[in-house]
Amino acid sequence: MGVEMLGDNYEKIYTRRINQVGNSLSVNIPKDLAMMLNINKGDEMEIYYDKERGEIVMKRANRIPKGVRPEVVMAMNRAIAKYDEALRNLKDR
Repeated sequence: MGVEMLGDNYEKIYTRRINQVGNSLSVNIPKDLAMMLNINKGDEMEIYYDKERGEIVMKRANRIPKGVRPEVVMAMNRAIAKYDEALRNLKDR
């Protein structure tokens, strides 16, 4: 689970072991990388094999419904984050 620095650009390469969770295999994401990419617990990711490059690719799933502008979703997420505690308290009333 080491970290390798590459040249002067300070790009990090992380090494992780594959673990088994139930019938699936898993690999963890280093905390500093998750923070840099703004990846949080519960986020959905798309994972696929790029045959041409011979690589596994993982990226955030695009869950924006058709006809909804991304900036509207971003504004809604900001509002939910800002008022999360108040919204949760209303749910329990």
